[in-house]
Amino acid sequence: MAVARSATLERQTGRLPAGLTSFIGRKAELDQIRRLVDGHRLVTLTGPGGVGKTRLAVRAASLVREMFDDGVHFVGLSGLTEPLLLAQTVSDAFGLGERAGEPAARLADHLADRVVLLVLDACEHLVEECAVLTETLLRSAPGLRVLVTSRQPLDVMGECTFTVAPLGRPGPGLDGDRGDEECDSVKLFAERAAATVQGWTLTGGDRETVIRLCDRLDGIPLAIELAAVQLRAFSLDQVLGRIGTHLFQVRGRRTSLQRHQTLRATVDWSHELCSAEERLLWARLSVFANDFDLDGAEHVCSGDGLASERVVEGLTGLVEKSIVQRADRGGQVRYRMLDTLREYGAELLAAQGEREVTRLRHRCFDWYAGLLRRARAQGAALDGQAAGSARYDRRRLGDPAHDGRPDDDLPGRSRRRRGSPGPGLDPGSCGRRRGRRRAGARRPRGRGIVRG
Repeated sequence: MAVARSATLERQTGRLPAGLTSFIGRKAELDQIRRLVDGHRLVTLTGPGGVGKTRLAVRAASLVREMFDDGVHFVGLSGLTEPLLLAQTVSDAFGLGERAGEPAARLADHLADRVVLLVLDACEHLVEECAVLTETLLRSAPGLRVLVTSRQPLDVMGECTFTVAPLGRPGPGLDGDRGDEECDSVKLFAERAAATVQGWTLTGGDRETVIRLCDRLDGIPLAIELAAVQLRAFSLDQVLGRIGTHLFQVRGRRTSLQRHQTLRATVDWSHELCSAEERLLWARLSVFANDFDLDGAEHVCSGDGLASERVVEGLTGLVEKSIVQRADRGGQVRYRMLDTLREYGAELLAAQGEREVTRLRHRCFDWYAGLLRRARAQGAALDGQAAGSARYDRRRLGDPAHDGRPDDDLPGRSRRRRGSPGPGLDPGSCGRRRGRRRAGARRPRGRGIVRG
């Protein structure tokens, strides 16, 4: 036990870690977090792995330092594998060391009359233990504020959650120097690339390729930084081309946390935190290439080891763990996954065999085909975007029954210009791509990807 404690506690000094690279963008997020910390005693930054929760928390903590007479203390928990050592780990950050009595009780006494901000970083693998300790400390120390980073909330009374989104990106085909200069994802890639390759600068000829690269990587800071490192060995076009087949193998700095050395390691970490049912649902939800609703998830993903009533619980768990994100549209609750997480799920599904992939694709098609049939039968006004999406899915799934009618024959087309938004059913795209997009090919607008 002593060896394990030494490995996990020796670096817990409590000081905010100094940044080794420049901090890009996030001004609006920082302003909002400052307001949240001022108004709430427990603020949790949530989001998928690699989205930048730790850097944002450290930056925000440094900006509010003057609010706390007794300082700001940082505790990194990513390397802590023994839950019983949590209270002692936090105690060490306050310089309490090993003394007689329970660490949690000693820590509560120490903080009772102090005005302190405690930053708990990477709590997702110790959620239960962090929740209990945090609530205990908050009840005992009225001057304590806690800022948490985790892939899922602690679910403690009074907790205020803030979802950290990927960096902003203009998307392929959006030109204009001013807009691109204001794009945080492009800024991040340009700065990291310049630090990696001597003399590298972002030129007008490279700009569109960088935009496509950042868009392909969902604007996730970790993924963008890993891609920038690849410029040591490859050209920019080669990096973009390799992303399609080596997305999860891209390797970064050797001194990074193990789970941040490749994108796969980061997503693997999230996968390990999921239950068996959540992992199965994650794989099956990958057949939705766009957003989806609960009814669609239940219809497509239930059966063969996952009862329909368990889909709700599994989906809730994936939302809490930042695998699936809520994406309301038109007053309806819908859900979506980032491309990187969807493709990881597609790999999991493919590992189950072609038969399972085909079964899920057919169920996905049947679901949306049923929506179209019901809309026709009820005389509903199906909006043009939804009809086009469903028709596109039928083409991709190779529906032999597709009658090839022009789009204007679909319900709702006579009322609205093709592709324009409107009220009515809004089925998301389903099914995986029939083939990998060529490197640099433009992504269709309207895909269910989080825009920063």
